[in-house]
Amino acid sequence: MTPLLLAALLFLSPAVRAESFQAWAARGAREEKRGDDRAALEAYSNALSSWKEGDGVAARARAYCARAALRERGGDDDGALADYSACVEGDKKNAKAWDKRGRLRLKTGRVESALGDFYKAVALDIGFGAAYDDRARAYEAQGEKKFAREDFKRACELGVDAACAKIGQKKKAPKSAAPAVKRPSLAVETAGCRAAVQACADAGAPFGDCVAKAPPCERASGPDCCPASCARAMRKALDSGLSDAESFRGVFQEKRCVVPAPPEAAPTK
Repeated sequence: MTPLLLAALLFLSPAVRAESFQAWAARGAREEKRGDDRAALEAYSNALSSWKEGDGVAARARAYCARAALRERGGDDDGALADYSACVEGDKKNAKAWDKRGRLRLKTGRVESALGDFYKAVALDIGFGAAYDDRARAYEAQGEKKFAREDFKRACELGVDAACAKIGQKKKAPKSAAPAVKRPSLAVETAGCRAAVQACADAGAPFGDCVAKAPPCERASGPDCCPASCARAMRKALDSGLSDAESFRGVFQEKRCVVPAPPEAAPTK
């Protein structure tokens, strides 16, 4: 290899590397750390434009989330919403991204859609105090004070000061930090039921249909079973004239959809 050709390759190699998704994404992170939002935004945009399937869906989702935060800080709410949507599409288990999209939707008056995002966030992370606080604010916007208070209370228990102030309570230590207490004869919580119904609704089916087709916990225990009592309550709420979403929220409010634990067997003589 001639010295001239070697020099040309050395000169071109940084530019070639910069055209890869990984290089642009790394540059975006560096610029963001330096505080140059404009340069970071451009770098993440270049990364997304150069993304290839081999770069991975999860990495692309992270880039979308990073650019969404930059766009939100810059006042581009529509652009940020589009990027958060792309982020959760690529990483459906990202509770923070669901919550951030919900906040933007709430900010722009899309309350019902925001509630759906907050439900998704707390289903993914039941200890996500900020998401409970955000969902409470969405309930407030709809005038549903009872649901709002319950969520503010839960957020307060998880250490969100602003939520404590809303309900006039002092900040409590997060429940997750307290030692577990065994409650042998209390109801079995069915968070899996709510998550399964939400996933079914996310796929396009009505909440009522999703609850009706879920296997009853009394006959088929499993992570996606639903108590028959909750299915009956859902049907009653729908028959009363409530909307599908309102019925779901009323019956499946956090930790309220339960099934009695099986009775302990009598000791044999």
